[in-house]
Amino acid sequence: MKKFGLAAVSAMSFFSFSTVSPLQAESNEQEKEVIVVYKNQSGKKAVMEQAESVEHIYQQLHAAAVTADEKKVRNLEHDPDVLYVENNAAVKAAGIAPLKAVSSGTEQSTGSVTQWNVKLIQAALAWNKGLTGKRVKIAVIDSGIAPHEELSIAGGASMVSYTSSYHDDNGHGTHVAGIIGAKHNGYGIDGIAPDSQLYAVKVLDQNGSGDLKSILKGIDWSIRHGIDIINMSLVVSGDSQILHDAADKAYKKGLILVAASGNDGNGKPVHYPAAYSSVIAVSATNEKNRLASFSNTGGAIEFAAPGTSIISTSLHRGYAIGSGTSQAVPHVTGMFALLKQLDPASTNAELRRKMQFYARDLGASGRDSLFGYGLVRFKDTAAQAAFEKAQKAVGKAEKSKKKADIDAAQKAIDPLPADTDKTALKKRLARVKEQLKKTAESKVKLAEKQKKKANADAAQKAVNELYKGSFKTKLQKRIHSVRSSLLKSAQQAVSKAEKTASDANIGKAQKAINELLAGKDQMKLQKRLNTVKKKAALAYQQKVETAKAKVKTAEKRKTKKTKSAAQSAVDKLKASAAKKKLQKRLNAIKLK
Repeated sequence: MKKFGLAAVSAMSFFSFSTVSPLQAESNEQEKEVIVVYKNQSGKKAVMEQAESVEHIYQQLHAAAVTADEKKVRNLEHDPDVLYVENNAAVKAAGIAPLKAVSSGTEQSTGSVTQWNVKLIQAALAWNKGLTGKRVKIAVIDSGIAPHEELSIAGGASMVSYTSSYHDDNGHGTHVAGIIGAKHNGYGIDGIAPDSQLYAVKVLDQNGSGDLKSILKGIDWSIRHGIDIINMSLVVSGDSQILHDAADKAYKKGLILVAASGNDGNGKPVHYPAAYSSVIAVSATNEKNRLASFSNTGGAIEFAAPGTSIISTSLHRGYAIGSGTSQAVPHVTGMFALLKQLDPASTNAELRRKMQFYARDLGASGRDSLFGYGLVRFKDTAAQAAFEKAQKAVGKAEKSKKKADIDAAQKAIDPLPADTDKTALKKRLARVKEQLKKTAESKVKLAEKQKKKANADAAQKAVNELYKGSFKTKLQKRIHSVRSSLLKSAQQAVSKAEKTASDANIGKAQKAINELLAGKDQMKLQKRLNTVKKKAALAYQQKVETAKAKVKTAEKRKTKKTKSAAQSAVDKLKASAAKKKLQKRLNAIKLK
C-alpha cells in the first residue's frame, strides 16, 4: 500500500447542499426559473409558447427548464397536458470546511498516513484478480474534475452557465474522482477502480453552488451517454418530484445511482437524492469501523464506507484530505465498478443484491439504519464462497442449537483466513455454546424442582449437547442426583406396597417405577412389584370366590344372616362386571 507524506493529518471537508422547497413561490419576482414536466407533445408545445425563454429541454425526462412570469407559470400548472411545475431551486454548499492540502510524497513532513480506507475495503484482492473497473463508465456529478497526473478523464460536460469547461474549479469533484479512479502509477494514491472511465459532469460552481436544473441536466446527460454508474456526493435538503422522477428514470434505464446520506449527524434523516429507493444511500465510517459522528442515518441507508480523513487528488495537481459522506460515496461507486467488470451482464438490481454479499455486517444483525447491509469491501470468489458456507452453517447452529450443527459450523469456520469476518463468526458460535450452557442449567434446575423423569430426560438431552468440561461434569452429577432421588422414592414405594398391598400403594409404586430410567434398578423394582401384584391378584380372586359362595348360600337359605354375609363379601369387591352381577343376584333375593 502506498504511503503519502502529510503536512497535516486531519481535516474535515464534506459537501452538503440545501435548497428551498421546489414549489415555494417567490411573490416578489415577476419572472422565475421553473422546471415544467409535461405529459405529451401538446404539453411541450404549451411550455414553448408560455415561456419567456427556454433554458434547457431535457431529452430523457420529458421536461424543460424555462423562465416565465407568475401568471404564465400558473397557466402551465393548470394545463391538462402538464404534469407539474417546480421552481428551479437554488442548491448551495452549506457549512463547508475546505479540503486540507497535503505535501507531496517527496517532501519532508511531520507525519504520514497510508490509505487506510483502501486497505479496509480489501480492494487489493480485486486488483490481484485483474478487477480494476475496465470498461465501466462512471459519471461524477459534482464540481467537475481538474487535470491531474493521477486521473484520466474520458469526457464530460458542463451543466453550469458561466463556463463550458467541465474542469473543476472547487476541488470537491476532483477529490471524489481520485477515490474512485486514481491511477496505479507507483506514486500518489491508488483509486479503487483505476481503469474505470471517469466522466466529469459539472453541476456545481467554484463555490460549490448549483441548482436543481443543473443536477437534472447531469442525470439526463448520463442516461443519454450510456453511463453505468452515477456518483452524487451531494445532498439536497428538500424533496423534489422531478429529481425523484429523474433518479427513477435513470434506474429503470439500468444505471446505478450512489449518493451521500448527509452530514448533519447521527439520528438526522437521510437527505435526497439518497433517500429515494432508486438511489443507493451511503453512510460514513471511520478507521475503527464505527459510524462517523457527522453521518446521517435512517432506513434508507444501504451501505457504509470509509469517510474520515480520506486522502485523494485535488486542484493544481495536488492532494488533499477530506471527510464526509461525500468521501464515502466514491468508495461504494468504485466497488460497484469492480463488480460490474466481474459480471458485466448483471443488472443494476442484481449488482445491488450482490453487493450485500460483499458487505461486512456492522452494528445490528442484518440491514440497519446506521450501516445498511454493512461496510462495502471485496472478497475473492473462493474466500467468499467459504465465508458464505461458514455463515450458513453458523446460522443453522444458531437455529437448531445442536452439537452436531455446532461442530459442522466450527469445521466450516476453521479454514477461513484470520480476519474480522472469521472473528465475528467465531463469536456468534461462542454465543450459541453459551446459550446451550444456560439452557442445560435451566433444565437441570427444573428437573431438581419437579423430580419428574420427563424433566430429567430433557435435562440430560440438553447436557448431552454440551462440550466436555467441568461445567458439563457438574450438571451431569446434578442429574445423577435427581435420578438417585427418583430411585430412592421408587424403592420406598415398592417396600410400602410389599408391606401393605393396597391398590393405592401398588399404584404409587408403579408410578414411581415409571419415573426411572430403563435399566437394572428399574427391572428389579418392577419384578418385586409384579410379585406384589400377583399376590394381590390371588388374594382378590379369593375374595371374588368367597363373595360368589356367600351369594349362592344366601340364594339358597335366604336368611337375614346369609344375606348380610353375602352383602359384606360383595362390598369388598372392586367395581366390576362381576361385582355388578353378584349385587344384582343379591338384590333379587332381598326383594323376596
